[in-house]
Amino acid sequence: MKKVDAIITVSRVGLLLFTLLCTAQSSAVDPALTRIHSGGGVTAKVTYLNPEGTEDTRFEISLDTHSVNLDNYDLKALSLLRDDAGKVYQPNRIENKGSGHHRQLVLVFPKATQGSKRLELLIKDIAGVKERSFVWDLQ
Repeated sequence: MKKVDAIITVSRVGLLLFTLLCTAQSSAVDPALTRIHSGGGVTAKVTYLNPEGTEDTRFEISLDTHSVNLDNYDLKALSLLRDDAGKVYQPNRIENKGSGHHRQLVLVFPKATQGSKRLELLIKDIAGVKERSFVWDLQ
């Protein structure tokens, strides 16, 4: 019976640690950095991942739909970043996750000009929506 109790205790500790880890990861992203746009049967949720200004500018994008095949869209080609001075940045790379009706990816842009007060991510021509705009005021 002691062996069974030990297994149950270890399982409970493991579950507790897993729960704490998941909570810490989900709370690591500030909800104030997330923008949402719905249209054409597609909801786009964009989170600015690194406003602290590392060597690049990164956005996590989640696209969800029940009616559109999202694999047909090349987000690297359809996206651009613009700062408050009007400078335009093209994505360096894309990190894809998921496919079909629920697609997640990270778009990586060159580092925006230091001192920029505003960034706007534009995603064009998805599901009949000409342009989706996501804006972050940095100051």
